[in-house]
Amino acid sequence: MKGKKTDPIFVASFIQESVLSGAETPDQIVARAKEMIVEIDEKIKAVEESKRTRSKLLDVIASFEISKKDRTEDAKLLPFFDLKYPYLCRDICKEFWDKFGDWPFGVPISNSMEYNFCIKQLLEAKVLDRPNGLLGRGERFDEYMRFIET
Repeated sequence: MKGKKTDPIFVASFIQESVLSGAETPDQIVARAKEMIVEIDEKIKAVEESKRTRSKLLDVIASFEISKKDRTEDAKLLPFFDLKYPYLCRDICKEFWDKFGDWPFGVPISNSMEYNFCIKQLLEAKVLDRPNGLLGRGERFDEYMRFIET
């Protein structure tokens, strides 16, 4: 092979093994080397196919593990899908977060029936809470914020 250094120790060892295995002429030694190359190529092809199969098997495993987890996570999010006026609910929570951040309580109440209806829904979904009569973040507030961001 051009540009590649040969390994004279390997070549000498291979010739010696070939002679010991019955090869008497240079053509027989070359034929033995070619046969071994074919065998090695077949093994490489088998390994490559095994690698592709392994990758596909990992996809099978991942699809079942993810779908099982996704179903559980989706079940937890179902109450969020039932909210009427989802855009207004989202805006209320974003406004609440922007105004109060980590501060847990505020009073963003409006005369709008839809707005107050959304507050009621968010209280029922535990997105918002009303301890001591003040409106605050509920136990599912952070989860709802992640839900509306996706």
